[in-house]
Amino acid sequence: MDNLVQQVMQRLEERKHTSVEVTFNHQVAPPSEQIFLRNGKVILKDISIELITDLYSMEKTNAWVKWVLEGISYDVKFYFLINEQMVNFIPRMMILDWPILFVVNNESPVIASYNRIITREEIAAKPDKSILVRYQKQHITDEALDICNYKKIKIKIRTEENCIWRE
Repeated sequence: MDNLVQQVMQRLEERKHTSVEVTFNHQVAPPSEQIFLRNGKVILKDISIELITDLYSMEKTNAWVKWVLEGISYDVKFYFLINEQMVNFIPRMMILDWPILFVVNNESPVIASYNRIITREEIAAKPDKSILVRYQKQHITDEALDICNYKKIKIKIRTEENCIWRE
């Protein structure tokens, strides 16, 4: 029995460090659940704005939405590869609260802050080349702006807290 437990623990540890790239195509069924058993990280390429809106709305008639939600229940880390224009279509709460990391051009994570005032310390802890989504009522300190420039963090300011389709 101890050997079996050890094998399971070893497999779970290996799973944490394995990843797979999947190309989204709404006309094709998503891969099987087996992908979640073998990989702790799924990189989803070529996603659409429709998938983001359906996922945020929990549109369970969409097979890809069901697949992503199933992966989340398996504790899979999702990385959605997007282009910079798509950032405006991602609800801020999805950036903050969902277990999905949106990545622009394969290098820039999309980040946001809960805080009304974004400080130097908060920005210093963020990855270089990130894209910070903030809304107009959030303030950013001058020191935080300096760190943004140093770390090449782009700032996208929204007029409303939500994205353009949620207003």
